[in-house]
Amino acid sequence: MAEVSAGTGAMGSLLGKLTALLSDEYNLLNRVRKEIQFLERELSSMRVLLERLADMEEKLDGLAKGWRDRVRDLSYDIEDCIDRFMDRLGSGDAKPKFMKRTVRRLKTLWARHDIATQIKELRARVMEESERRDRYKLDESYYSATKTVEIDPRIIAIHEEVKGLVAMDGPMKHVIALLMDESTELKVVPIVGSGGLGKTTLAMEVYRKIGSGGDFQCQACVSVSRTLDLVKLLKDILSQTDKDAYKECQSWEKEQLIREIKHILTGKRYFIVIDDVWKEQDWKLVKAAFPDNNNGSRIIATTRIAGVANLCCSISDEQPYQMAPLDDVDSRRLFFQRILYSNDSCPSELEEVSTRILKKCGGLPLAIITFASLLASKTHNKDEWERLQDSIGTGSSFDNDGNLKGMKDILLHSYLDLPHHLKACLLYLCIYPEDSMINIKVLKWKWIAEGFIAAQWGSLDQVAENCFNELVNRNMIQPVYGNYDSSVKYCRVHDMVLDLIISLSDEENFATVLNGRICNSFPNKIRRLSMQSSGKEHKGAVGAIRETKMHIRSLTVFELHKPIVPHLVDFHALRVLDLGDCIWLENKHVKDIGSSRQLRYLRIGHSMITELPCEIGKLQHLETLDLLYCNSLPRLPSTVTQLRKLVRLFVSDYTQLHASGFRSLQALEELGFVETDDPVRFSEEVNESGKCNLRSLRTGGEIAERLFCNSCCTYPCLQVLKIHSGIGMVPRGMTSLENLMTLLIQVTEFDNEGLQVLMGMPSLAHLDLEIRRGAINENLIIGSDGFKLLKVFRFRYSPLRPVVEVKPTGGLRLTFAPGAMQALHCLRLELNPMWIVSDFFADLGVEHLPGLAQLEVKINCYEAAPGRVKALECSIEKATNLLPKCRIHVSRTFENYMFKDDKEWEDVVAKESLVRKGDEKNERVTTKN
Repeated sequence: MAEVSAGTGAMGSLLGKLTALLSDEYNLLNRVRKEIQFLERELSSMRVLLERLADMEEKLDGLAKGWRDRVRDLSYDIEDCIDRFMDRLGSGDAKPKFMKRTVRRLKTLWARHDIATQIKELRARVMEESERRDRYKLDESYYSATKTVEIDPRIIAIHEEVKGLVAMDGPMKHVIALLMDESTELKVVPIVGSGGLGKTTLAMEVYRKIGSGGDFQCQACVSVSRTLDLVKLLKDILSQTDKDAYKECQSWEKEQLIREIKHILTGKRYFIVIDDVWKEQDWKLVKAAFPDNNNGSRIIATTRIAGVANLCCSISDEQPYQMAPLDDVDSRRLFFQRILYSNDSCPSELEEVSTRILKKCGGLPLAIITFASLLASKTHNKDEWERLQDSIGTGSSFDNDGNLKGMKDILLHSYLDLPHHLKACLLYLCIYPEDSMINIKVLKWKWIAEGFIAAQWGSLDQVAENCFNELVNRNMIQPVYGNYDSSVKYCRVHDMVLDLIISLSDEENFATVLNGRICNSFPNKIRRLSMQSSGKEHKGAVGAIRETKMHIRSLTVFELHKPIVPHLVDFHALRVLDLGDCIWLENKHVKDIGSSRQLRYLRIGHSMITELPCEIGKLQHLETLDLLYCNSLPRLPSTVTQLRKLVRLFVSDYTQLHASGFRSLQALEELGFVETDDPVRFSEEVNESGKCNLRSLRTGGEIAERLFCNSCCTYPCLQVLKIHSGIGMVPRGMTSLENLMTLLIQVTEFDNEGLQVLMGMPSLAHLDLEIRRGAINENLIIGSDGFKLLKVFRFRYSPLRPVVEVKPTGGLRLTFAPGAMQALHCLRLELNPMWIVSDFFADLGVEHLPGLAQLEVKINCYEAAPGRVKALECSIEKATNLLPKCRIHVSRTFENYMFKDDKEWEDVVAKESLVRKGDEKNERVTTKN
């Protein structure tokens, strides 16, 4: 049972704390013990009924809902009260030694008037709800409810990529034909249709299809949503078109951003997808950033609004592409493909009921997949299917007015069918703005910190991963696949699902969302708060937050344009504090962070913070400290080593860690840093203690060389290793990392000896290898005796060295011998043609990679001769003819730094050679004298 759930509130964690206080070793006073025993008995009974009520949400009357809401709220208040007791007794450390000391001091603390009054009031509230329960006869009314059948929590995500969706080929070809005509003017192709028809899916698949062909020099895909944040959207475009410019733009206003985007796109052929445009004015503001440069640039815009679509059309007589519902044949194919993994096979007894279900779905792909995902979790039984079909209501997904009431009924039923812990996980997504790209790792860590995840088997992280996969499998969350590999790092929530969970969250007071829409009232007690905009509604919110701040458990603040983060004093119940998107944060905003003693998760991102208070060491429950993008922070306070429960610690490359005391972080599993004040001592402390639990490490070359200097330094749990800032050579001790699955390494020098070390790592599945400098005349041969499990290989060799060092002949050669990398799925190469052999691709041997599905080649044109660039592109084309089933993408980088012709390159090389010879001659004369 999770500590916190949507149905039972904080009952799980609360009862655990009450039970711990009742154990014999604490020797409580009799009066205190009786009070706790009463609370424990009554609340245990209430939790059973809460679980039963949560299983039949749609059948509850007003009395039952009111009782449920009050008891759920009561569980939070009692837990907050107990937590405050602990805070006043000491540091909040929950180890047994501390608990014994805490309970001894509880005898005197309990007698204090204010705490005695709180206990008396809470006990009275519990008795009052117990009497209401009997008076309403809730146990008799809802005793016979059937519990929802839980799905195996080890289920894996089976959500397929959009290229496999039914009836997508025709629309794709149509839209591509509209885009890829011969006109050189900027052309906009709008895609219009109601929610759930697959507009975004179509646009994204077209984006992948033609964006991977190398026809466009700049590409970007962004979402507008109902509330336009123009500055954020422009930054998103900039981050995808020019990452170097994006690093400098964090404090820019919209006018400067528009000028920069226009400057980058002028003279280039670009392809942009603008998803989910709701207002004509929004389109006018966004389009102002795109120059019409007569280079054949293209834009796709998706919208539900016909007026917006017509405005988007480049030429007045053009028509938007109108999305249509699926016909009966395609609807059935999609439906049974999801349930039975077959396009057309259906048991005869299910034919009639499936026809009625599909009629309700109305040809909407979202409705079909959602309902099918619901049925896939049930037995293929006619009675069960008819029961679910009847529960949705009458009619199709569209009502007579063209609205989507039926679709909403399907989504609601899918939500009600979720197990308790998954309801809380799904509702939590309402804290994110519409069309957000949600980082899955961050989401899972916050679920854990909130108490939604229970370690029934395996680690909390594994259980959270399976909760995410199950929500994907039920089509409540949409995974976002990488462009050139099958990894899933982000997810999205369809806006119809988001509308549903925001509505449910409001109804159950699960979370309060300030998203730019006028809000006339706020709940008496805000438990979770998401601040997404700095509009007028925040003026009323400030007072509500001030009144209820001691009850807030989660505070997430997104990229607001005004510093309105409330001061953190008196946020005693806070478990989650996410300020990762607040670029204007200053030291004053976090100076009181030490007062939030229950904090489990703390994230601070791009900001002006230069110092964290030493009081951060008081956060004895803190599990995640994420300062990865806090680039202005020069060092962490030494008190961080007092955080005994810290599981994850991430700092930027510019933040220095204190080596002293690091061995005390025994719970640490994930660590990301580059700099430390004493590399020798840090390596010694890590090797002495925390290495047994360490699963993920990101560090610099100097630290890595010391940690993996010999094969005796074993890290049995290490699965992910990222070595930034360069390391001389591949450390031989890395052969001992038997469980390492992901490796990112930047090396100065590399040869076949280093290659053999990497090939000797048996579990490696993802390798990112960058050779940073040095002219290598080496033939690297990858044979069949290593990389047995490698699925993704990224190889980067683009030294930023003087052109005079380039040799007319020779260079790096890489060869995949027969039998090499049999599991490889994705190959990504980043090469400068000046530093590799001229026939690099002719001898590469990509035809020996039977599982290769995706090949990406980036040609680094920095100080490159155009002739060599073109020769490399021709050799790539010849080699890839041997890969008819492989998805291939070739592009150029640093094209602005390429020589205008081969003669210019030859002249520069000749001139620099003379200069160098002169310098060497002068040096010899000086030495002789």
